[in-house]
Formats: sequence, C-alpha cells, structure tokens
Amino acid sequence: MIVKSKKIPVFFNVILFGILMGCCYCFIDDRFALHTQHLRDGLYIPMRILSIFISPPTQLTIWTALFLWFLIIKKSDKISHYLYPMVASLILTNALVRVVKVFFGRSRPDMLLTDGIYHLKMISFQRIFSSLPSGHAATIAAIMGFLAARHPRYALLYILGSIAISLCRVFIGAHYLTDILVGNFLGFYVSWMIYFQESLQEPAYLQYTEKDTYDKLPSYSETN
Repeated sequence: MIVKSKKIPVFFNVILFGILMGCCYCFIDDRFALHTQHLRDGLYIPMRILSIFISPPTQLTIWTALFLWFLIIKKSDKISHYLYPMVASLILTNALVRVVKVFFGRSRPDMLLTDGIYHLKMISFQRIFSSLPSGHAATIAAIMGFLAARHPRYALLYILGSIAISLCRVFIGAHYLTDILVGNFLGFYVSWMIYFQESLQEPAYLQYTEKDTYDKLPSYSETN
C-alpha cells in the first residue's frame, strides 16, 4: 500500500508539469525567443563555449572515461560505484531524448526567426524539427540530479543551477524555454530513478564478481 500511494502524487506532478509546459509553449516560448535575440551579440561567445562544455558528447566522454579509469586502471570499487549511476543516467537520458525528439518533431527557433515557422511535426527525423527536448539540458540535469540525490540538502541549488546553465541554449538560439525545462525534467527523473534503484541493490557491473560466483555455487551437501 505504501508503494501504491506514492504513485499518485508522481502521476499528478507529471500532469501538472505537462499543463505548465503546454502553457509555456502557447504563451511564452515564441516571445522569449524573440526577446533573447536582442541579447545574443553580447552573450553569444560565452554562451556558446558553455554550450559546448555541457554537450552530450563532451559530458559522456568525460564521465565514462573517469568511470572506466577508476574501474579498470585504478580498480577502485568505491569511486566506480559512486560514478556508475551518473554514467548510466547520462546514457539512458540521451537515448530517451532522441526518442522524444523524433516523436514531437518541434521546429527550431531559427525557423521562427527566419521563416515564422512555429509548430510541431510529429515523427520527424529532420534536425530542424528536433528542438524538444534539449539534449544539453537533459545531460546537465542528469549530472545535477545525481548530485542532488547524493546531497539532498543542496538539491534545490543543483536544480536551479541546472536550469540556469542550460539556459545558454536559449541565448544562442538553439532551443525554446520549454525545451530546456522538459530536458531538465527528463534528466532529473532518469538520474533519480537510477540512483535510488541502484542504492537498493548492487550495481549491475558488480553482480557477477568472482566472489559472488563462488557464493552462488551449490555446496556438495545440496547436490547429494
């Protein structure tokens, strides 16, 4: 009963978030994109550098390399165990982002600014219709979500920091505000789901160690 009761608030939170994003899509996104266009000249270079740093390929490379370094080279189970949920959440988050992008097929802000196009094109594989959600926002949210789960006292700071950092994608004209918020939602949800799931059991990559294998072998008395 306790587990079932927790599903209700989660369901209503998702519905509320969806309603808020719908309102943002209808009344805020296009106006905010047009407003930030006037700020790009002074902010484009630093925002572009920040955007490159939080890009999915950059962050996946950094954290996967660190995880493999401590797991294989340093043979530190403690640190690799610490990094595993983050790496797993980054991979799963970005896979989920690709699926959602194709499904919604939202036009990029450049199409609004140049051609006045502002709509969804469901099931599209074109890059110009891949704005929702932001992969950069989802990536930084997966990292910040992991840190928020590890250090709940500072969870709000990590959440606000993730949103603030990912706004660089809006200021360079790559995404709308809704894309950023949905990306953050996906990143945080996936990272929390993986973190709390792994906190209840041993990570998958450690489940079949040599010691566990011997422990699971049947004894002589059990086979006779």
